[in-house]
Amino acid sequence: MGYFDNNDKIDEWFKKRRSKFTCSENYKLSKDGIGRNSYIESKVIELTTKFYQRPELEEVEALRHGKANEWPSAERYFNETKNFSMTYLGDENPTFFPNENNPEESGGTPDIVNILKTGKVDYGCELKNPVNPAYHFRRLKWKNQWDIKEGYPSCYCQIQDLIRITGAFGWDFVSHDDRQLSKKNQIVIIEVKPDRKFIDNLELRIELAIKDKYKLLSDHIGVELKSKRDYINYIQQ
Repeated sequence: MGYFDNNDKIDEWFKKRRSKFTCSENYKLSKDGIGRNSYIESKVIELTTKFYQRPELEEVEALRHGKANEWPSAERYFNETKNFSMTYLGDENPTFFPNENNPEESGGTPDIVNILKTGKVDYGCELKNPVNPAYHFRRLKWKNQWDIKEGYPSCYCQIQDLIRITGAFGWDFVSHDDRQLSKKNQIVIIEVKPDRKFIDNLELRIELAIKDKYKLLSDHIGVELKSKRDYINYIQQ
């Protein structure tokens, strides 16, 4: 029996990120209580159910708007920064980067990366295209990464997690809205450097979440399991 036992064609990207703690959602681990527990529970559910179709992600309207505008935003970013050596991974080419220290449990999907000849990523970019123009309007006042941390904590966590996973020395936050009449106000670019204290804390929270994930899974099936390999061996018996 295959782990993803499904007769339908499964999108490779969804399959790779399924049941893992991902950069775009790990901000939920910074919240104690219901949000954190529900997030961990969702990963257990993904482990214990068949994958028949792509899941409906949160905030679908915002997601569709962002994807529809992602390439124009990337193009504007390249033209503004002259970072033409970087690679756009959006639209039909999403690439999931697993955490090398624990590839079965966490990872993330960058929008734009600079890939060295060694295959390593040394810099990246996160694109945001808010469906509500008020969000971009407010971001026009932001000057540094601490403004992102205060005003958009989920994205700050996402970027720091991508830095953690790739080992990059920096990441650009980009907010783009071409509905602004002034061209210079259509894009905000802020460089984000590694926040080591934040990253160490996040890594600890992910490790604790992984332990809680397998404790919940063990309670669910009545067998003690400590890893995905343990679970696969169990269901293949």
